Amino acid sequence: MFCWTRKLTGVISGLALMCLGVAVCSAQAPESAPVNALSGDPLIDLTTVNWIHGAQDCDAEHRRTGYTEWQQVRYQEDTYIFRQNKCSNYEAPFVYLFVGAERALLVDTGATIDGGSNLVSTIRTITDVPVIVAHSHGHGDHRLGDQAFQSADAMNVVGIGADAVRQFFEFENWPEEAVFLELGGRRMELLPIPGHSDDDLAFYDPTSQFVVTGDTLYPGRLYIEEWSEYRASVLRLAKWIENRPVAHVMGTHIEMTKTPNVDYPIGTTYQPNELHLPLTPSDVVALRETIVLMDVPQRTYLGSFIIWPQQ
Repeated sequence: MFCWTRKLTGVISGLALMCLGVAVCSAQAPESAPVNALSGDPLIDLTTVNWIHGAQDCDAEHRRTGYTEWQQVRYQEDTYIFRQNKCSNYEAPFVYLFVGAERALLVDTGATIDGGSNLVSTIRTITDVPVIVAHSHGHGDHRLGDQAFQSADAMNVVGIGADAVRQFFEFENWPEEAVFLELGGRRMELLPIPGHSDDDLAFYDPTSQFVVTGDTLYPGRLYIEEWSEYRASVLRLAKWIENRPVAHVMGTHIEMTKTPNVDYPIGTTYQPNELHLPLTPSDVVALRETIVLMDVPQRTYLGSFIIWPQQ
């Protein structure tokens, strides 16, 4: 059994690198950011990680002995990042695992069905606590591994779509409300940020000081389905993180090269010169300051990412 604490916000104006029944608490949440019992210095500088980035010949790569489906990076003792191989799927999504004393939170399950089984096995080598399997949003490249988790013991998979997400976490005022999710000595905070899709979530972890922003903000092309919702969500996100210590803003893809404003072609399976994964709170501010002046959405290059409206 697990619980989360609702927070009604109203309208918010040693290197470790390897390849590889719901209860709702009724207690009033504190006004300040939650304090975590877990601690630990980072084990690695994420700006220097050489992520698996595909191959020039993916057919040959698949035949290679020791093909790596998921790269695993241990950021802290109980904080993990996984990247799926671009030769498995060109989207090469990133997946996040936050382990508490009583349960863990997994954000996304990857872009392939087979990759889901591989990820389940890997996670069970890390922890045997129950796992809540949530999504940054419901697009296929972030949830195709769900089936393996649904079939595994002690894995509780959140449904897809705004209604399912709202019901599971008991949001009362979607998308203006944030909720706390208690993992046991580690309390995550979740904020709806729809616009890229209807069920986008941001995740804040005070232990790692990560803000996971999914496809809403990452080093790549920010595809926007609903401009008014996206614009409001970015303003809400920027306000939300203002008084929270944030080390890294973590997206779920890399599509940019190290050269500012230069992205890899859509569908590429080889990115040998890609930008680092982490963005910063200043990137959130830059995005906010740009879109607040943009009544009509237009493609805009901002160095580490590109605003890319779909309308």
